Amino acid sequence: MATSDKAAEVLLGQAGESPAYWYRGGLWNVLMSADQTMGEFTMLDQIIPAGAGPPAHVHERQAEGFYVISGELELVVGRDDEVVRAGPGAAVWVPKSTRHAFRVVSDEDVRCLNFYTPGGFDDHLPYYGVEATTQTLPPAQLGDPVLDRERTAAGQEARDAYLQRLADIAEGTWDFSVPDPSAKGTP
Repeated sequence: MATSDKAAEVLLGQAGESPAYWYRGGLWNVLMSADQTMGEFTMLDQIIPAGAGPPAHVHERQAEGFYVISGELELVVGRDDEVVRAGPGAAVWVPKSTRHAFRVVSDEDVRCLNFYTPGGFDDHLPYYGVEATTQTLPPAQLGDPVLDRERTAAGQEARDAYLQRLADIAEGTWDFSVPDPSAKGTP
């Protein structure tokens, strides 16, 4: 990992007091950002609506974990599409470069801790999400085009900057003493 002259400090992230974003129909609270953990880790408190979840995808540079607080997720993981059900108290780890998808299968929304190592996924949210103004799921009137700007909002230069930051974090070459100049609204 990268080194810095910055003194180590204890971190405290609190949902409702940390930066929060609406993205892909859910609420994402950034409890600990890559900048705060010097690239080692990102921790999010997430509320995902019933029936929702992303399509199959791969994080090439990050492992992803979930700890389910309420509701139930169904994950489809790996080449063999292994199905994993995770309810309250369950923890799931998805190694980097592993194809996976998940969706909420309970009638209630899922609340979970979502974490990544190395850190950096939190940078995704200011680029592609919308700053949340309340600690609720996004208002319906915002609609999908606003809440999932991934393919439309950010130009190629912003996407390239985001991917380069992830690469730098993974390779330990990011200078954490200097804020990321390309990330608008990064916590």
